[in-house]
Amino acid sequence: MHCSCCQKEWVGNLTLRELFCSTKQRCQQCEKLFTKIDSATACPGCGRGQVAELCQDCQSWQKELGFVLANHALFQYDEGFRQWIKAYKFKGDYRIRGAFVPELKQALQSYRDYLICPLPLSEVRFSQRGFNQVCGCLAETKIPYRLLLKRQERPPQAEKSRAERLKMEQPFELIESNQKIRNQKVLLVDDVYTTGRTLFHGAELLYKNGVKTVKSLTFAR
Repeated sequence: MHCSCCQKEWVGNLTLRELFCSTKQRCQQCEKLFTKIDSATACPGCGRGQVAELCQDCQSWQKELGFVLANHALFQYDEGFRQWIKAYKFKGDYRIRGAFVPELKQALQSYRDYLICPLPLSEVRFSQRGFNQVCGCLAETKIPYRLLLKRQERPPQAEKSRAERLKMEQPFELIESNQKIRNQKVLLVDDVYTTGRTLFHGAELLYKNGVKTVKSLTFAR
C-alpha cells in the first residue's frame, strides 16, 4: 500500500478493518510527523495542548471580543508538522493532502449540524498556489463543506509578525446571503491556529450576519 503522506509504498501490520476498508494509512516514518493533541487536556478556547483551562491568549480574546472559538486542534505545530505543511502548502505537493484523513474525518463527525466553512485564499494567492490547502484536505474526507466567505487581497500572514497579525483589518466579506446563514451554526476550518486573529475575523463577520454559533477546527496549534 502507499503511505497517505509521503506516497511511498510500505508494508504495515493492518487490522482486518483497515485491510478491507479505504482508510488512508501513514507509514511509520510519516506517523512521527504528527503529534496529536488530546482535547481533554487542551485549552477549551484555542486548542493549545497541555493547557486544561482557558489560556492567557484566549482570556484576552474573551475580554476584547466577548467570546472564544472553542477551537479543536488536531496536532501540535512542531517540527514534524512544519515538514508536512512546507511540502504541501508551500512546495505544492498536492498528493499529500490526505495525510491525516482519519483524524480529520473523525473530528468533523462532532459537527454534524454545523455548516463546514474552510477559510478562503485571496484570488492572487489561489492563482499562485493553484489550490486551497484546507479545501484539499476537506475534500478527502468526503464530508460536504460550503464557501461562505471571500478573502480580500492582503499580504501573506506568514510574512507578518505576531503584533502585525493582531492588528490586521477585517480581510473577509460574506458571499452567502445572510438569510441563508441566519441562526445557523458554522465551523470555520483553517490549517494552523497561530494568533487566532484570522479565525476571529471570520467569526465576527458571521456573528454580525446572524449566525447563531461559530466554532473552529484547525489542523495544528
